[in-house]
Amino acid sequence: MPLYFDDFKNNLPIGPNEEFYLVGLDSFKKNLEKHFFSEVNICNNPQNEWGCNLVIELNCNIDMFETVLNFDHGNWGSFGQNQFSIKEGLNTLMELNKIPIQIDEFSIFLEDTTIIINKIYEQSISDQLENILITLSMNYFQLTKGLTEIPYEIYVPVFEENHDENASLLGGIQTGNNIKKDYFNFWGLYFESKDDADIFAFESSLIVKGDLYMLND
Repeated sequence: MPLYFDDFKNNLPIGPNEEFYLVGLDSFKKNLEKHFFSEVNICNNPQNEWGCNLVIELNCNIDMFETVLNFDHGNWGSFGQNQFSIKEGLNTLMELNKIPIQIDEFSIFLEDTTIIINKIYEQSISDQLENILITLSMNYFQLTKGLTEIPYEIYVPVFEENHDENASLLGGIQTGNNIKKDYFNFWGLYFESKDDADIFAFESSLIVKGDLYMLND
């Protein structure tokens, strides 16, 4: 089952531009640090010309199990208590700066794994981050091979190869034809026990073999 995904860590892209300024960005960053117990880095991705495109990195001193546990109890992310909303935070930034702003990539660096979430349509990450974390929690047992091995990288999402030459998957990503359910079909997993990636297929709730191909924007 060949699958695509649009960012591959072992093939480093051109680095984000750290020299940018947004009114209210410091407050947005502090909110992220407070509600995700993390140190936060925020850059602008100059490769995407759609307004301001944020690349956000969360560095958390907890492991994947602790993250899931704290999220389930409403102590990490704070979505359940409606204490923090990334979507509202971005809306505030847009109102203050009078420009379109969205998140291109949202990475969570934990002690034992890295979770890399990519944009698949406009405002997709701010729209679906909570659901992605809920899905991570609900499938923790399956994603860790029955609690026997933690993946050191998780890519959200990866895509099944489209064989229609007139409607390539890459074109779908660029034109925003993907929808929220595409976050919950396939995730890419890397384990220390093997060199190649595995695929978590949500329809079967199983880790399956598959080839991954990089897509460049």
